[in-house]
Amino acid sequence: MLEASAVGHSLRDLVHGQDNVAVHKTSVQAIDLDRRTVELEGMAPLTYDFLVLGLGAEVTFFGTDGAKEHALPMYTLPDAVRLKEHLLGRWEAADKNPSLVDDGALNVVVVGGGPTGVESAGAIAELYRGDLAKDYPALPQDEARVVLVESGAEIFSMFEQNLRAYAKEALEKRTVEVLTGERVASVSPTRVTLSSGREIATHTLVWGAGLQGNRLVQSLGLELERGNRIAVGPDLTVSGHPEVYAVGDVAAIADSRIDGALPQLGSVALQSGEHAGTSSSGSTTSSSGRRARERGVRARPCRAVPRIRSPLPSAPA
Repeated sequence: MLEASAVGHSLRDLVHGQDNVAVHKTSVQAIDLDRRTVELEGMAPLTYDFLVLGLGAEVTFFGTDGAKEHALPMYTLPDAVRLKEHLLGRWEAADKNPSLVDDGALNVVVVGGGPTGVESAGAIAELYRGDLAKDYPALPQDEARVVLVESGAEIFSMFEQNLRAYAKEALEKRTVEVLTGERVASVSPTRVTLSSGREIATHTLVWGAGLQGNRLVQSLGLELERGNRIAVGPDLTVSGHPEVYAVGDVAAIADSRIDGALPQLGSVALQSGEHAGTSSSGSTTSSSGRRARERGVRARPCRAVPRIRSPLPSAPA
């Protein structure tokens, strides 16, 4: 398993040599879109010509009993580190006390059949059947279950049918049990109860079932889509504020190809961030761009294409 330093990088390191960039580590307290000011904790307010809202998203448990207290979200680097330490701790505990295996200490339930849940279930299964099987040969591998629970009829519902079928087959080949049409009703430290009444013994519930936009967006007076996401135009600007872009998980980027908003994936965030940076930079580095800014910016459309990075091999064409 990778150390955190292998996948996380300091923002300050990334902008070395860029004299026009300043990095401040603080919390945004408020944003006034009309006055073009950003209130910060412990700092003087900042004004802007262009604003890029990349506030990200936060996990939502949909009011599921016990989920907030006992589930392990899987959206940030700290979340991943916490999950890694938790899983290793369960295997170490079972190695000392094998009776914990019968209590579900090695079992993992992953909630959510979207990209986060599918990728997490596949990665955990590969970890279980690979490294941990070698590290703990005395523990019964066939009793260490990885279960993916999805409330809809299929996993990967935001992708085409062939990818849905392929993902399910690939997960099952890795010994992941895929349960569709099931919803988690309640969570305790050692049990997960499904809406059907079925109970699964597990000490680990990975939550990949839902995100909502950062709660700060509720104070901006903007039109919000499902999941507290900011509605944006084809150029990623916010209605009524052509100098404001919304990108990544907090943006509801419509795509007619899927008859809805693009999924909250890293690839979409990267492409939308690059588009906003290119558009705003182009508008500030030329005299015509400055005049356009004074009139109201008209940026070019963004064409983000969702891609999923997964431990599963590439699907056949």
